[in-house]
Amino acid sequence: MTSVSLGMPAVPPPPLAPRRNSRQIMVGSVPVGGGAPVSVQSMTTTLTADVNATLQQIAELTASGCQIVRVAVPSADDVAALPAIAKKSQIPVIADIHFQPKYVFAAIDAGCAAVRVNPGNIKAFDDKVAEIARAAADAKVPIRIGVNAGSLDKRLMTKYGKATAEALVESALWECSLFEEHGFRDIKISVKHNDPVVMIRAYRQLAEQCDYPLHLGVTEAGPAFQGTVKSAVAFGALLAEGSATPSACRCPRRRSRRSRSATRSWSRSACASAAWRSSPARRAAAPRSTCTHWPTRSPPAWKGCRSRCAWP
Repeated sequence: MTSVSLGMPAVPPPPLAPRRNSRQIMVGSVPVGGGAPVSVQSMTTTLTADVNATLQQIAELTASGCQIVRVAVPSADDVAALPAIAKKSQIPVIADIHFQPKYVFAAIDAGCAAVRVNPGNIKAFDDKVAEIARAAADAKVPIRIGVNAGSLDKRLMTKYGKATAEALVESALWECSLFEEHGFRDIKISVKHNDPVVMIRAYRQLAEQCDYPLHLGVTEAGPAFQGTVKSAVAFGALLAEGSATPSACRCPRRRSRRSRSATRSWSRSACASAAWRSSPARRAAAPRSTCTHWPTRSPPAWKGCRSRCAWP
């Protein structure tokens, strides 16, 4: 007897592992974390100051299914272009801030849907956390804390000897604790490393110690194919064990740009935002230290050490 197709849709395959829920944030109109469906994110390769070229590439990404786009903002010219890009883009724009804390405020004022900061390449970032948290909260703009193995704090490098998973996690949770002191928790975290084994270990630790959405990232300076393979290995491992469910991903692309002062080349990377929730244990306490400025009371009551001497 032959079967007759009734035109019914196929039953979707069962998930590899139960999905873990996390705190949810909104990147513009796109929910990230907290059981939100998978969304696609990419990054432009144009000079952000070139508004027309950047918008053209955003339109191409949108047409191919991209739902969130990130643009680099390392210079004042890039900052000046943000209002036009954020207004005319069909999808939410994330500003990737470099070097200057004041660019964070400019990106928020420009109407960007979110801001990504790497504390390792922004001078005196911790001193500006209170102001950034206040501005972001007022504008309802989430912050992505992006820790990179290539720009870890020197004290952490001294403590661990190199960019280990533990060093990446400690740096990320430290920065989160500074925002938490000011009641700001619209945060997602990324810890990027070129070794997928280290990356997987770092995200497993973060999944156990916090409930923030996590942005998976493999930083790769080699060929695009090599970056894609590393990303597939890392993401596949985390998805299969149920540790993470990505809510945004993008293909590795070479990113390079020229500023007036110098040529800055950035590594390839493949990344994906992911939704996690913590294990029953809440986020680990802020790092302990023998620093004389570090009090014995709980971290939320601590007002911060401006010299950052509270690093272990």
